[in-house]
Amino acid sequence: MNNRRTLLKRILAAVAALLMPGRLSASDILAPTPFLTAGPFYPRDPSGLPFLPARATLPEPVTNDLTRNRRGEPAQGRHIMVSGRVMDITGRPLAGAVVEIWSVNARNIYLVEDGGASDPGFAGFGVTATDAEGRYSFRTIRPGGYDRYFGLIRRTAHIHVLVKLAGGEAFTTEMWFADEPRNRIDSFFRRVADPGLQARMAVILNRSDGLDQAQFDLVLAPRYAGRVG
Repeated sequence: MNNRRTLLKRILAAVAALLMPGRLSASDILAPTPFLTAGPFYPRDPSGLPFLPARATLPEPVTNDLTRNRRGEPAQGRHIMVSGRVMDITGRPLAGAVVEIWSVNARNIYLVEDGGASDPGFAGFGVTATDAEGRYSFRTIRPGGYDRYFGLIRRTAHIHVLVKLAGGEAFTTEMWFADEPRNRIDSFFRRVADPGLQARMAVILNRSDGLDQAQFDLVLAPRYAGRVG
């Protein structure tokens, strides 16, 4: 009888553990989004490249809408909405994370390269914060790929993303586009060998509410999430 009671208690304890929210097995841990360098054209602290000077230039005011300047002039190019969730490796949403994005404009020029002269309507840089569910969104443009130094540097279309959370290190990565033919020649794209991670980082645009929409979720490793997941 005692053996039966002991077995029953163990079964009930195991079932209770499975039903507890937030409990994940090792196989359920999400693969973190790969860290990629911010590059030389981060608007807050640009370094440029040799023979290609860059200067710190930020739009005013800084918002999550990069497609219109203070005078209401629209950005050139294809306008898109980028949204998603920021979470830790257990899938728990990270509220209050500061999310920044920046990219080249429709003429493939960064804000810090010409101060926005080539497209005054495009802010080139935006900031927002995640809500209680870890959600964020930006209105921006779909950038193109570009070459520098007569083709020595060849980049696919990408949007830089930086995430900062209290207690964690700053995290930078990139968002790509699944239908971009230049992906195959881009060294950063090829660096992510895992097909699942590559698919997560290369978004598919879907038309909704008159605007092309992209879903880009970010999974932060513990060193960036500000706490152990």
